Amino acid sequence: MDQKIKTTYLETLRSGLEDLIRDDPKVYLLGEDICDPYGGAFKVTKGLSSKYPDRLINTPMSEQGFTGVGVGMALAGLKPIIEIMFGDFVGLTMDQILNHASKFVEGFQKKVQLVVRTPMGGYRGYGATHSQSIEKLYFGLPNIFVISPSVVHDPGELLKKSIEIGSPVLFVENKLDYTHKLFRNEKNADLFDIKYHGGDFPICEVNLKSETPQLTIISYGGMVSPVLKMIFDLYIAEEIPVRLLAPSSVSPLNFELLAKLTYSDSKIMTIEEGHVPFGFGDAVISNLHQNGIHAQFKTIGAKNNIIGASKNVEDKVLPNFEVIIKEILQFIN
Repeated sequence: MDQKIKTTYLETLRSGLEDLIRDDPKVYLLGEDICDPYGGAFKVTKGLSSKYPDRLINTPMSEQGFTGVGVGMALAGLKPIIEIMFGDFVGLTMDQILNHASKFVEGFQKKVQLVVRTPMGGYRGYGATHSQSIEKLYFGLPNIFVISPSVVHDPGELLKKSIEIGSPVLFVENKLDYTHKLFRNEKNADLFDIKYHGGDFPICEVNLKSETPQLTIISYGGMVSPVLKMIFDLYIAEEIPVRLLAPSSVSPLNFELLAKLTYSDSKIMTIEEGHVPFGFGDAVISNLHQNGIHAQFKTIGAKNNIIGASKNVEDKVLPNFEVIIKEILQFIN
């Protein structure tokens, strides 16, 4: 796909998948309804089966079953990329990933090149079993990577690097991000300094040009886009500069690098779409404190309730950015 037209999150993902299929005969895609004419629930694989009919495999509705097939393919030296239609169902793959694939990496010194792609997140009224962000089930487990691209990263490039890790990867996408432009293509992107820290899976730092931030927000994945909008709105309305740090590798997370990037901060907030207790924010704050960061901390995420289908019920559970702005003003003042 031409670089000039890869402007959206979805386009870069599809381009990354096509690059992998075209350039590496060991790459296969597996999942429910991923072949044309459907092309996946969110159309990421649309058009690929028509071009590469022998490399996409439509599977039965059995996440544990076809994830097991993928693990076997990886053990045989292939590079399967599995699509789980909704992230809520990754619990069904836990036994295959945790008790099998991850154990082969260390226990048998075996390279397992396996990526499980899945969309997480709510705000679309899909109800309690299709709106969750439950990737934290896989955080902190040995030989399992959780990679979560955002609009400040290139999802397609992260996907291509993920298949080369050699350990099973949960590749967490976001439903709302599929139609979002990458941030570099947004009209207000030139107001920000954007830096990348780390290696193949960097932490992205976004800060308003020539401004000293009063607050650092640490967030990832689907929360990055609304956080960036909020940072712009806060600066326009309140003249409060806020900095964002957005890791692409959520687990393992480079806590030492994160500590270096926040060593002089006095106020740090974490924002996640998943439920807050025992989540991303709690882990970040604990590790930053253990690395000598003594800022004031605050975590924000989903309330500890199920996510309803109606908008008013959903809004009471998922992070509400009108409320978050008020919390930021109170936190700073």
